[in-house]
Amino acid sequence: MKKKAVVVGPYRVHNFGDDLVGAIIAKRLQQVGYDVVIPKLGQSNADWIGTEYAESYDGIFDKADTIVVGGGGIMSDTSGAKPGASYLDIVARAAIAGKTQGKRIFVTSVGAGPWKLPRSKMLAFGVSMMADKIGVRDQESFDHLASIGIKGPKVVLGADCALLSKDYLPFEPVGSGKIGIQLNTGQFPEAEANTAFPAIKDAIDAYVSENSSNVVLLSNGHRRSPLASVAPTCETLEYGNLDTYLARLSGLRSVLTSHLHIAITAYSQRIPTFSLYVREKTKRFYDQIGRPERAIDITKASIDDLQKFLEAAECAEWSEKDEETLIRLQRQARSLLSFIE
Repeated sequence: MKKKAVVVGPYRVHNFGDDLVGAIIAKRLQQVGYDVVIPKLGQSNADWIGTEYAESYDGIFDKADTIVVGGGGIMSDTSGAKPGASYLDIVARAAIAGKTQGKRIFVTSVGAGPWKLPRSKMLAFGVSMMADKIGVRDQESFDHLASIGIKGPKVVLGADCALLSKDYLPFEPVGSGKIGIQLNTGQFPEAEANTAFPAIKDAIDAYVSENSSNVVLLSNGHRRSPLASVAPTCETLEYGNLDTYLARLSGLRSVLTSHLHIAITAYSQRIPTFSLYVREKTKRFYDQIGRPERAIDITKASIDDLQKFLEAAECAEWSEKDEETLIRLQRQARSLLSFIE
């Protein structure tokens, strides 16, 4: 009888980046002999990656031999409408109910800290204490865990497992050679403090309108890009299922985005990527790939910064330096999966 594993995380078929990491973790578990369930990932995604479909966690922990928590910012509480640490409740409540006893628990491909709420920090600490191993995707997360006493050989420093999309997921690129733009500026009220922000929004609108035949408007979820209203003839790409989204994303020439996992996935497909970001975790990634000049805080960006990125996106090429860095980071990402067995 095959072992059973459950992957716990922010999987609700509404965020491409989160679902992608869950799928990669599932494929690793399948490689080492598990039947896998990722509650809420969606029927089409479950069919594609060969996992059990489940709409809820009811009874799931009772049947599981192994619990894997990840990925994304689940060990933090500083991003998203629902802070990532809230998903740790699922594991904490299962533990209180005695449903995790005798089971192996891994946490991997996560960002950890910072924490705004003491409760979030306590959840991160508690789940970390229960875990056999913890894999974090950047140095800052490693340091945040160390600051609350989670350190030693159980913590592995690596890189985001989204970098391994080609290694684990079977899809064929659909080439368009266009520039992918995903700047959902309305999601970031913090940016309004930037006096240049209105001009930046106008310049983005003008660019996609004037270059609609050479641009794909990206969305990290199922809703169309808000930029589609100013460029109705522009091709759009919304997230509905992983295989279709990955195939089309991997066919782009370059990407300009405000979101982390679109940047990571594009980079893993050897696509040059640029970012006007809000979340610090996005800056961490560009530092990690040795391209800090390609990421600018949108709350501090100027119209010249945007123009510079748009011009660079039109002619950017993948370099030998990029290739060397990608290979190194993919090796680090594999270290966050190798201990899952």
